[in-house]
Amino acid sequence: MSDLIIHRVHGPLRHATFTIPAVRSLLERYVKDGGKGWADPYAADAQWAQYTNDINPKTKALCHLDALDFVKMLPPKLNGALVDPPYSYRQVSEHYRMVGRKATSLDTSYNFYHRVMKVLAPKIRRGGYAISFGWNSNGFPKTLGFEKVEVLLVAHAGHHNDTIVTVDRKV
Repeated sequence: MSDLIIHRVHGPLRHATFTIPAVRSLLERYVKDGGKGWADPYAADAQWAQYTNDINPKTKALCHLDALDFVKMLPPKLNGALVDPPYSYRQVSEHYRMVGRKATSLDTSYNFYHRVMKVLAPKIRRGGYAISFGWNSNGFPKTLGFEKVEVLLVAHAGHHNDTIVTVDRKV
């Protein structure tokens, strides 16, 4: 296992996570060649990956599928994945409501995240990265073949939760 790097910085609270300066800087270090070979199943308007998806058809993502359906159709040997889903079950429900869907109990459980990771993990090449965003540092687990490389904590001041970015490398 490599040495884990943990950084804590202050940054603005933004809906578009990848526009936070510290997050942008981290992405610039890992996502190379314009995102070639990278996938983003919850992209919204972000353009960091070659393969982008968001359930909301009003976004700039190339596909507008459920995240699980999207990752199932991805090619193997991805260079990496950006996983910036809704951070809470309430946010999942709100996103689904925006597109006219009702969130099920499966959508508002641990399985919402894990079922996508489980299908996405084997598609990432050895040495590739999974960069996860949320309110925890769980990221992609050892059981799926990953090791923690870096954790970025972005504190937003006040009583806002930190944005936690976890970088995992496929071993």
